[in-house]
Amino acid sequence: MQVEMTGKTVEEAIEQALKQLGVTREQVDVEILESGTSGIFGVGAEPAKVRVTVKNSPVSFVKGLLKAIVQFGGFELQVDEPIVREGEVYINMEGNDAGLIIGKKGETINALQLLVQSAVAKRFPQSLRVVLDASKYRERRRAAIIQLALNAAEKARNQKRIVRLRNLTSAERRIVHITLQSDSKVFTMSEGERDNRVVIVAPIEMRDKLLRRQKNSQRGSNQG
Repeated sequence: MQVEMTGKTVEEAIEQALKQLGVTREQVDVEILESGTSGIFGVGAEPAKVRVTVKNSPVSFVKGLLKAIVQFGGFELQVDEPIVREGEVYINMEGNDAGLIIGKKGETINALQLLVQSAVAKRFPQSLRVVLDASKYRERRRAAIIQLALNAAEKARNQKRIVRLRNLTSAERRIVHITLQSDSKVFTMSEGERDNRVVIVAPIEMRDKLLRRQKNSQRGSNQG
């Protein structure tokens, strides 16, 4: 894995590259392409430019492991090039077996993602979030969850009642909360345990009552 990065100074360019790659200084080789100049009072300044290459890249490890799993499982899938964001690597797969690798409600790809994430955590010290996708399922699912949240908010506002959203993963519940956090007329919270956890979307005037109920419920559970 390799990136070229610019900055006001060589050190700044290196730091930006490390952040994008999600690695530490000890894990890379650095080649200074341009040292950069400060110019006179900022006039004529030229940025520094470096090429940073990962010696033992967690991103390469993720791609290699995923390709090995696909091959061993006999899946008709092509593993796309990883997309590296800050502290995260996203890899999409395309092919005839995309539906099979996604599974019912994304259960299979979620399990695969957890497996790969665990392997990365054991091998590399730095934190790197792994996001696996197939036929852009997660993008489509995210769009569907956002629409679900907006519909629930509209119903809660218009009908002045609580709307409960069930059967969502923790990541999907988070999408609901983020989607509606800027809506001043509704309030969201999660309640329940494990598989029974739901998102509540309610008119803002019900917030205090719901929070008191949740607090009392937690107190009773602790006493029990």
